[in-house]
Amino acid sequence: MPAKNKTWYDKRAVKREFRIGDLVLIFATCTSNKLNTHWTGPGTILRKLSETNYVVQLPGEKATSKVYHVNMLKPYYKRPEEVNFLISDLEGEKDEEQMGKTFFWTSPPNILDLEEMFLDFWGSFKK
Repeated sequence: MPAKNKTWYDKRAVKREFRIGDLVLIFATCTSNKLNTHWTGPGTILRKLSETNYVVQLPGEKATSKVYHVNMLKPYYKRPEEVNFLISDLEGEKDEEQMGKTFFWTSPPNILDLEEMFLDFWGSFKK
């Protein structure tokens, strides 16, 4: 019977694993009401103690770190930053068709290489 239960559980189970330096959110309860829960963080993984336990340091608590079970953690994904900048025409030439264009960034949402994006942007004006 236990083997049957294990195979049934393993069908839907997902193994979660983090590396040292990964940013994670921590599932925590409020001190006033244990039924009121929220995600805090992001914290940084400092050490892996076992298959299921990790040492996590929160940014506000520099001297202390706590041990959390993997079920209380989820990966933190940083949102892409919006970049606003003003373009001034240094050469004095104005192309009416290019000035009316809207430029959209084509980089992946988690990877922002500003130098590459600016080269793509200026390259669109030269074409």
